[in-house]
Amino acid sequence: MWRKVEVEGSKTLGEELDDNLDRGLDIDAETMHQRFLADLPHLESAKSNHNEVLTQISGRIDESKEHSRSLDSQSVAFEELDRKAAKAGFDIDLDTDSLTELSVTTSIDDGRRLVRVIAPERFGGMIRTLSVPASMDVESAIISDGVLHLNFD
Repeated sequence: MWRKVEVEGSKTLGEELDDNLDRGLDIDAETMHQRFLADLPHLESAKSNHNEVLTQISGRIDESKEHSRSLDSQSVAFEELDRKAAKAGFDIDLDTDSLTELSVTTSIDDGRRLVRVIAPERFGGMIRTLSVPASMDVESAIISDGVLHLNFD
């Protein structure tokens, strides 16, 4: 069973959209246009992601395929921390301009505590899973200046 961790500073994520805009399928064209204009900052992120993909595939195609499908890619990662490393805390850089929400959850599995960070974006996102000793738990999760800092007790 996964338990949600409260992330300090995450209340403002995704607030750039006007909350008065309808979110259903029955909105009119003017409202859709206003919503599109309110969400324009994602275009720079999309261009950046596109350029990154082009750079990755400009090398050998097989190597690029293998890298993009590996668990160590930038979007999906698994890291195991020992007690000393977890006590020092853990930082995850986030693109807060295109981030729509942030979820941090914990669970116990095979004698280890798993900490899962899900940061969805308009065109993808990131999933990071950390494994720490079962006796440790997330003491605090704070997002500030595009960095999520996890402290463990």
